[in-house]
Amino acid sequence: MTSVNDLPSSPAGAWSEHVAGLLAAALKRVREEILATSEEHFPGLRVSHYRLLELIPPGGARITDLAEVAVMTKQGLGQHVDYLQRLGYVESDRLREDRRVRLVRRTPTGDEAAAFSRAAIERIEGRWIAQLGPERYAELRETLRELAG
Repeated sequence: MTSVNDLPSSPAGAWSEHVAGLLAAALKRVREEILATSEEHFPGLRVSHYRLLELIPPGGARITDLAEVAVMTKQGLGQHVDYLQRLGYVESDRLREDRRVRLVRRTPTGDEAAAFSRAAIERIEGRWIAQLGPERYAELRETLRELAG
């Protein structure tokens, strides 16, 4: 049996040309752009943390609502929030009127991290616009929006 550790980073074959493989490869480029200088600016963050930070609206959100939008369990999202809170990227409080509800807000550092992530995505989009041309890129975005429903 072959270990997956022995596989090349971009294996040839059906998966690499499969639509799921192509989308995964494009997403990998986005992740790499976000993480290229992440550790020096925002230690300890992974792409999933940046995504969560971007999902939090300026006024904050309840854990339950964030979990639904992020397609995560409340427990899993709560663990991410606890981690981000320990690092100083978010803060959370229980609501006075219902102590079961936890409201999460980004801190100023969390705002900076979310902006960092958005800037990285804008850089990769700029490269893709240059590579494909503005019309093809706009069509790609519209097609993906349509497929996403």
